[in-house]
Amino acid sequence: MHRIFRSASMVTALASSVLVPNAVAQAKAARPANDPRWAAIRRVFGQNGETHEGYFRVNFPRTDLRVTIGNDQLAPGFELTSYLGFVPVGAREVLAVGEVIVRDDEVAAVLAEAGRQGIRTPALHNHLLGEQPRIMFLHVSARGSAEAVANELKAVFAKTATPMTHHDEEAASVSWSAIDAILGPHAEAEGRLAEYVFPRREALTLGGIPVKSSGMLETASEVVFQQLAGGRMACGGELSVLPEEIDKVRQALEEHGLSVTAIHNHLVNQTPRMYWMHWHATGDGKSLAQGVAAALARMNEARRSRAEQ
Repeated sequence: MHRIFRSASMVTALASSVLVPNAVAQAKAARPANDPRWAAIRRVFGQNGETHEGYFRVNFPRTDLRVTIGNDQLAPGFELTSYLGFVPVGAREVLAVGEVIVRDDEVAAVLAEAGRQGIRTPALHNHLLGEQPRIMFLHVSARGSAEAVANELKAVFAKTATPMTHHDEEAASVSWSAIDAILGPHAEAEGRLAEYVFPRREALTLGGIPVKSSGMLETASEVVFQQLAGGRMACGGELSVLPEEIDKVRQALEEHGLSVTAIHNHLVNQTPRMYWMHWHATGDGKSLAQGVAAALARMNEARRSRAEQ
């Protein structure tokens, strides 16, 4: 999704009372931040990445792009940062899931390279409407040894103009207290952006592997705000919804002026079956946050975001 350029920790939560025993064991397994698998991925991508609760992640903001909707320019952290999240599997393997942000003229080469590398591509679609230039979102997954999977994915990124160097975070320059009062403490903030994370309450699996509902893997709902000129805010994000939640969540967003821009899958081997709902709106920050809160109230989701620990 949009990713603010993440710090070393990440908000994630899971209601263990609804997990099956094997999922509890997997989800709570303590793995060190210096897992040698993460060292291998760091070497391939040349960046430190981040670890949290046993997962590893690297981010690649499309700082090469100037993307606008109308007169508003979107920051790279607002829907324009690629990511790869890694789940340890057994003693040596990883499961990788991620999202590659591509210009529409990069799609063909990226898909062809993913095929050559054996990378699964479970979804290719828009998240926004009316943006210039047109941006597409390719979801990817792979499993194998950490170094092999990282090299395969790096080859896919090489077919884009994505800057692969480390990005230094910009200090937060906005007070988010009014929106925090509605949605809970923001998970993180950078520059004119803030992100909020709302985990699902169900037990989740990817390819049969129990995982947390987490921003590290984008298996939790995420909401981003960007301060615009003239005191306005932009709001977007992705709500992770069950099929039976789709219509009522869409209705809640649209009743509050948050225009739904896409409803689709991101993964094809997840249980339970989940869809992602995207939207974009601009206006008063508090009103936008109230619309998000109304949508969350119609989901089996955490109602309050939590600050990173």
